[in-house]
Amino acid sequence: MVSLIVTAGIFIGISITRDLPHATPGPAAERLTNKIENYINLTAWKDMQAISFRFLPADRFHLYDRKRRLALVEFLTSDAKGENQPVEEASIKVWFKLDGMEGIVEKDGKEVSDEQEKQSLIRKAYEAHINDIFWLNPFATLRAPGAVRRLSDDGGLLVTYESGGVTPGDSYLIYADDNGKPEKWLLWTQAIPARGIEFTFEDWTEFSNGLRLSRLHSSFLRDVTTDEIQVFPSFPPQGQSDPFAPLLERIAKKKETSVED
Repeated sequence: MVSLIVTAGIFIGISITRDLPHATPGPAAERLTNKIENYINLTAWKDMQAISFRFLPADRFHLYDRKRRLALVEFLTSDAKGENQPVEEASIKVWFKLDGMEGIVEKDGKEVSDEQEKQSLIRKAYEAHINDIFWLNPFATLRAPGAVRRLSDDGGLLVTYESGGVTPGDSYLIYADDNGKPEKWLLWTQAIPARGIEFTFEDWTEFSNGLRLSRLHSSFLRDVTTDEIQVFPSFPPQGQSDPFAPLLERIAKKKETSVED
């Protein structure tokens, strides 16, 4: 999850400990899942071509092409120039294919040619994408492969991701109102030592295609915000170039070379 809250979580993790609640799978859990998916308009999420947003507090920019399974992640990373030298921040851009992890990486505007460094940064971008897109819309994955849905005794939807993602085994307890609007969730994750820490769902926004997303998640640790959200019914927009064209051309060329060999 969010790396910036992990350090604070270590100090309070011992004092905030909630066990996973008793919860039961079955029709009631599926009905609540349906209500949540209807509220956020899951159909609109599935029908859109792409979405872009900025994730705070990490200040990462994302462009996610859902239909083609492509992503662009922009972030800053610490770059040590040498022993006893000051650590400098480098600006990173990673265009990559989610299936296969092929990508193009730029550091401070120059393409990274070192294969080890390139793959390390692609992996970092991938993990950031999985984390941040989940915070943007966790309700798109309620029925993902490996997700188990159960209803807690107090009416919450407990979702455990037994497989898939970056940290399989994480659980989330979602509380929604009578209309299926999520109000808060409790987290049992590998990255946050505090078990059952609570975050809210606030600042709901409805976009032009009918999709609803919560921009603000508050907790006593830190707020998590998704900002600058732009939904693309089609992508790239008419009259604009495709930002993934160089990556797709390189992948196609690699396939042609492989066939010739």
